[in-house]
Amino acid sequence: EAALLSRLEAFHGHVCAGSIFGARLGLAAKVGLKAAGGTGKYTARYYDLSCPVDGIQVSAGTTYGNAALVVEDRDEHRLVLTAAGNHLQVEARLSKKAEEVGLKSRELSKKAKTLTSGTRERMLLEREIEEIYTWLKTAPAEEVVVVAMPNRSKIHR
Repeated sequence: EAALLSRLEAFHGHVCAGSIFGARLGLAAKVGLKAAGGTGKYTARYYDLSCPVDGIQVSAGTTYGNAALVVEDRDEHRLVLTAAGNHLQVEARLSKKAEEVGLKSRELSKKAKTLTSGTRERMLLEREIEEIYTWLKTAPAEEVVVVAMPNRSKIHR
């Protein structure tokens, strides 16, 4: 996963909670769909035009370039991954804790940007943000993402 996150940073241009969310959603959905017996090429539909889209492209291999990603901008962090071979689908969403942590990182980032670079207060905020990113990257999938088959029970909790 470290190599994937390194590719994501290069692709996206910076590290942020959103791109990490996308990577975690994409990976969890891909694992869930494979476990459910999904066959063939995967296609993705995501419901928010924001940073997670890049994470999904990198982690699930479903890109605009290969016509395997559609984005509907509905301000909803939800990924639906479909297996073309047998039309199985999984839906991945952020856990409540991940959503809360993401909002906190956004608030801390906004506050840090108002402070002079190199000041103790800004460095403390930046350290706290890094700790959040570390948690998002390394926490067990079930703590970050909820994966379910539409109209069926949850695969990950």
